[in-house]
Amino acid sequence: MTNNEEQIAHYTQRIDNNPADGEAYYDRGNAYAEAGQYEAAIADYGEAIRLLPDEGDTYYQRGNLYRRMGYYDQALDDYNEAIRLDPEHSQAYVGQGNVFFQQEQYTQAAAAYSRALRFDPHYISAFYNRGKAYAEMGQEQLALADFEAILQVEPNDVAALYGRAGIRANREDYVGAIADYTAAIALDPDDVVVYLNRARCYVAVGDTASALADYNEALAKKPRESRAFTGRGLLYYQQGQYEAAAADLSEAIGLKPDDAENYLSRGLAYYYLNNDEAALADFAKAIRYDARDPRAALGRGLVYSRQGDDKRAWVNFDQAVRLDDTLAPAIVGRGDVALKLGDVDQALADYGEAMRLGMEKESILLKRGYVLMQQGRFDEAIADYNAVINHNPSAATAYYNRATAYHHLGQAEAALADYQAAVELDPQDGTTFYNMACLLAGQQRVDEAINHLQQARERGIDLRQARTDPDFETIRADARFQSLVQ
Repeated sequence: MTNNEEQIAHYTQRIDNNPADGEAYYDRGNAYAEAGQYEAAIADYGEAIRLLPDEGDTYYQRGNLYRRMGYYDQALDDYNEAIRLDPEHSQAYVGQGNVFFQQEQYTQAAAAYSRALRFDPHYISAFYNRGKAYAEMGQEQLALADFEAILQVEPNDVAALYGRAGIRANREDYVGAIADYTAAIALDPDDVVVYLNRARCYVAVGDTASALADYNEALAKKPRESRAFTGRGLLYYQQGQYEAAAADLSEAIGLKPDDAENYLSRGLAYYYLNNDEAALADFAKAIRYDARDPRAALGRGLVYSRQGDDKRAWVNFDQAVRLDDTLAPAIVGRGDVALKLGDVDQALADYGEAMRLGMEKESILLKRGYVLMQQGRFDEAIADYNAVINHNPSAATAYYNRATAYHHLGQAEAALADYQAAVELDPQDGTTFYNMACLLAGQQRVDEAINHLQQARERGIDLRQARTDPDFETIRADARFQSLVQ
């Protein structure tokens, strides 16, 4: 016979001996509650209340059971009655707060916890729960104050360390968060969630080895923890280990098959593994479970674009933008496809919008500059290339493209200077040498032109095109030229 069973038998005997023994009903109710027999406990608390209607603790205990069972209205009624009988019943105020917290009424929850602390300024649970409520409300400084108030008294309080770590992580104080999670693990090494959260912080500071160790430890302690497979899979994905990522995400999906995020992430891993069919299947599943997530449409757009199915790519990129008009990669993708479909204005508009949203500008400026050159808008293209070069003086492509724009504008010296800069940054680009030869030939700098043509040929350029290139008209009769273009 267990201790609970012995207690229940003992109090049952007391009740049999004296059916009016309200305390025996109360005590047996507590024993039933500890045994998880909530219905029996509630019945006994009811009898205790009938016999001893002025005992606030009985209402409080019954309220706790109603709360655990999800009967929130009944729980609040009991907590309120406990407080009516004892206005300083701090535990009943915490009970109220817990009901409000579970109903996501965080302002009311914090107020209830504050009332508990008014009557018991050292009530650790009230501080902790109020800190959690403040955190949910976004009042991180107040939450931090509550967790630190606990830690000043109880430096080894695991829950407070965990709470403070969460606030620090939200504030991107990942080093501080890691310290708190590490302290919590030292006190309670079996809490898998702490390993998962510390792993995310390690990822944030670039310590992927420690993050991987934490995910592995979490799985060693709980082999069916889907979040650990997801976290480790995403870590592999970030490292470009797409096969390992897909394997872990498959494990996560097996454990939690209705999580859109896992399908989305595995779909991207399959995309980079060039497994388009599997990627499309995963993106379709992601849409099935969360049709409002724009990233699945973005993923399908990427696949269709790579397959050359520009119309379907455009539809999916456009759908992603409709779902989230700040999703810059989808906007750029739509712009790229619009350009292929001949809608230059749409492409330019999308590139401009992506930059306005703060997407990395260099690649977009290069794209837009190229489009502007195709339209003969060389001055505008040069402005884009200027912006790239000002930001990144090592951008060889920007120098090359700007040189081409100058070339079209007849600004030979500026073009030559930029081609020279491009050559210094990328000395194996034969096209740059060829274009420099064109300009030098036009300036009657024959020896230099021939030399640059030679350099172009050595870098793999087929010089047969030079036979009919009008830029070489002035040196076409030169024997050295004729020898090179044979």
